[in-house]
Parts: sequence; C-alpha cells; structure tokens
Amino acid sequence: MRALVQPEDGVAPLLSGISDAKKSIEIAIFRFDHREIESALETAVARGVFVHALIAYANRGGEKKLREAEARLLAAGVNVARTSDDLARYHNKLMIVDRRALYLMAFNCTHLDISHSRSFGLVTEDRRIVEEAAKLFEADTTRQPYTPGRDDFIVSPANARARLSAFINAAGKQLLIYDGKLTDSKTISLLQDRASAGVEVKVIGQLGRRADGIEAVKLSD
Repeated sequence: MRALVQPEDGVAPLLSGISDAKKSIEIAIFRFDHREIESALETAVARGVFVHALIAYANRGGEKKLREAEARLLAAGVNVARTSDDLARYHNKLMIVDRRALYLMAFNCTHLDISHSRSFGLVTEDRRIVEEAAKLFEADTTRQPYTPGRDDFIVSPANARARLSAFINAAGKQLLIYDGKLTDSKTISLLQDRASAGVEVKVIGQLGRRADGIEAVKLSD
C-alpha cells in the first residue's frame, strides 16, 4: 500500500497508473477538469485499453461541467455511465487499473484539488480490496444496491457509521483527525466520550459545534 499526499505528489502517480494500464481503467468522477488526466485517458483508449468512467449525476453547482466532461469523454471513446439519484450525492473518487491496483482518493481530478489543496489518497494492490472496489464500481454503474463484503472497505452509507464508530470506540490513547468540517453530531459525541475517557483527540479542521476535550485547529493557509 502506498500513500498519496497532495499537493506534494501532484498528478504524476495518477498519470503513471493510467499509462501502465494494459486492459482496463475504471474511474469514478465527482469533479473533473484536469486536462492531463483527461488526455491520458484518451491516449489509453487509443492504445486499446477499455476505459469506463462513472460520472456523478450532480455536484453542487457543477452539473454543466459534468455534462461537458461526459461529452468529451464519450467523443474520445470512453464508456460513460452516470450514477443514480437515489442518494444526496455520489462522492467517491477512485480508479481501478486492470483490476489489479486501486487508487482510492479523497481529492477530485481537478487542478485545485491536486495542485493547491491538502488531501490524501492510497494505492493498493491487495487483491481482496481491489475486488471489493470493483464490486462497488459495478453496482453504482448498473444502479444496483451495494452490499458490503468486507469490514475493512468502508462505504457510506452502507457500513460507514458502524465501522467508523467501532474504530473511534476502540481508541485507547490518541485519535488524530483531518476533516475540513466535522459536523456529524453522533461522531462528535463519540469523540467527546473518548476524550472523557482520557484519549487525546485532535482535529485539523473545523468542528460543527463546541466539543469539550477535543482540540481543533484550522489548517494553516
């Protein structure tokens, strides 16, 4: 497993993954304006790689750009699907290369996220995790229900509440959290409980409400 840290790692790991693809690339898109990545996907199609893009049906104020991206990718020969509208949003950002490597990202494929924002990602070739990610991708592409098959692959709203709550409750010494805006009241209450039990709880980001025992600081500009 390999960590990606933005903006330090930049776009290079994603471009490398796309260029290494031999058979298939499956990519989920919530926001997308990075032309180097788009060009790399087009080049992959041209050399015979099956590229499948799952594009969110909507994002806040960005539907026009999503539809424009759809049109460009379709014109380049990318197989395009759109998520359902049964959830408030489909926020996943992932890429699966050859059903061998999973790029799981907190950042979008945009210049702002990749080059100018603090965000993170992981690259893994763990076969079990890659297979579960492919299962999720297929479910969302075909607009079918997704049933989690692994406790170590966390997907909201399917199993995220239970798994993250268990993770927090298991902390015995320290919890360090990056979250630009932590507003979920149940999660904040769990963190307060751990702080009351003597666990050191620190958050880089903004808390949605006052929480005794939790140290929260904004990420420096």
